[in-house]
Amino acid sequence: MRSRVQTITPGKAAEYLQRNTVNRPLSQRTVRDFAAAMRRGEWRVTHQGIAFDTTGALVDGQHRLAAVVEADLPVEMTVFADVPDGAFDVLDTGKRRNAADVLAIEGEKSAVMLAAMVRTVWLYNNRRDLNWSGGDAGVSNHQIVQTLEQHPKLRKFVSVGEQIAGATGMIKSAAGAASYLVAQASRRDLTAWFDGVIEGTGLTKGDPRLLFRRAMFAHTRKQAGQIVRRRETREHVTVYLKAFNAWATGTPLTQLRYVPREPVPTITAGR
Repeated sequence: MRSRVQTITPGKAAEYLQRNTVNRPLSQRTVRDFAAAMRRGEWRVTHQGIAFDTTGALVDGQHRLAAVVEADLPVEMTVFADVPDGAFDVLDTGKRRNAADVLAIEGEKSAVMLAAMVRTVWLYNNRRDLNWSGGDAGVSNHQIVQTLEQHPKLRKFVSVGEQIAGATGMIKSAAGAASYLVAQASRRDLTAWFDGVIEGTGLTKGDPRLLFRRAMFAHTRKQAGQIVRRRETREHVTVYLKAFNAWATGTPLTQLRYVPREPVPTITAGR
């Protein structure tokens, strides 16, 4: 088996794909994700590339090659030739690293929650008006690492998210990310906001913190015979920010609800 690093142009990728006779069905989502990474300049040469068996048939790398065609950019890849018969059975059988795995390898604590928080911050900054679930809302591992580098203080809000989640039933990562976002946007002391949301003591009718707590309780309350609907990060962040904006501007609330497909609010710093 031989290998070398080769620049794969879109034309060369299309040529190599003509030798694709034994691969699994193509996943268009994977192709789109790879192509997007190539356009962002995130693609790097690794031991994972493309491979041909002893007959010249392509046995690995069809998604990478299809992504080169879609991105319409030349990309360097490791090319293996003369891969022995039978190797196809053990290709791609390992567990793919997710964002939490990458952060854990980097030595981050609470990597699962932190990765989810970073993803939420990225989505807030880049897709406030769009859906946060499904293939089109995918955030790459590289984007997760890059976003955490840009927002290092996110780490301090893991415990805040856990406290709010424990007190209200809000999704932990959504609580941590939303709390970081309001703290980042506001120059005022937010102790009263966090204490009110977590403790809930002394809150009067119309207080946005009280309505927020009630809204979260309504989302998570389980009643006999009632099916509890799936909670979504975008919904919880939207309700949280609506309540915060009202509190920050001194605006009493009579109701607090989420309207499907509404944009996630921008944050009001208040007075």
